[in-house]
Amino acid sequence: MGIHDREYYRDESSGFTSRPIGAGMQQWPVWKKIIAITVAVFVLQLLFPGLTDWLSLSINSLTSGKIWTLLTYAFAHSRGEIFHILFNMLLLYFFGGRLESMYGSKEFGLLYCASAMFSGLFIILLGAIFHDSIPTIGASGAVLALLIIYALHFPREKIFLFGIVPIEIRWVAGFIIIMDLLPVLSQLGGQASTDNISHAGHLGGALFGYLYFKYRIRLSPLVNSITSRGGFKMPGRGPNLKVYSEESSEKMDSEVDRILQKINAEGEASLTRKERKTLKDASKRYKNRDA
Repeated sequence: MGIHDREYYRDESSGFTSRPIGAGMQQWPVWKKIIAITVAVFVLQLLFPGLTDWLSLSINSLTSGKIWTLLTYAFAHSRGEIFHILFNMLLLYFFGGRLESMYGSKEFGLLYCASAMFSGLFIILLGAIFHDSIPTIGASGAVLALLIIYALHFPREKIFLFGIVPIEIRWVAGFIIIMDLLPVLSQLGGQASTDNISHAGHLGGALFGYLYFKYRIRLSPLVNSITSRGGFKMPGRGPNLKVYSEESSEKMDSEVDRILQKINAEGEASLTRKERKTLKDASKRYKNRDA
């Protein structure tokens, strides 16, 4: 059974499911919007080569005042390597929908952007250590953060390498981390980098994903708190909004994590009627919370 077929997963659209033709991009899940924006940026890069320099991240870009590059670099990709953008967007397609259904659309969008920025800071930090000011582009750091979070939630879930070889996702995540860690350690030992891959960015994304999962970081409450203190009130429809206490929300998140781990270990058929209802209620609550 695929992850898109599970009952608790159907409440949130995660694939290219049927929607009203006139619904438009506004009705798309966030993961799909990110893919659409990234592809659109890639097309613009092909049409306007100078755009890549304006979006790419480096120590020089930040010191010259281009603060936006700390995020925009993750939406740009190598113009000469189609597999660069293709691989990143495929990973976002495979893991983004399920994570968005678990965390909610607003939280997922913030998670993706925060992962990209944390990864970018890691790139700048190691770049300063290695005296490396080469510009960086690509969503790999943000996407790898999603992969790590997914692997921590469902470590024994199997994926098929090349569509043939089954392997648990925890081993895939571990292998990727090792393959990125070794070149960084070599650079720390004085050996020059021999490829154009941002291993520092990958490790930064992986680290953020681990911290996010380990310490149950939630970005939506933080952003809401900042905007409310600044006197800015998010638009809403008042009477139709539902308010949940932080304690109640944390309890719900904990119970959902437990049920999802049970599904991973014992299968969906092991769920009780009460657990199925909890997943459905959680999905509705996340939607209302995002509103």
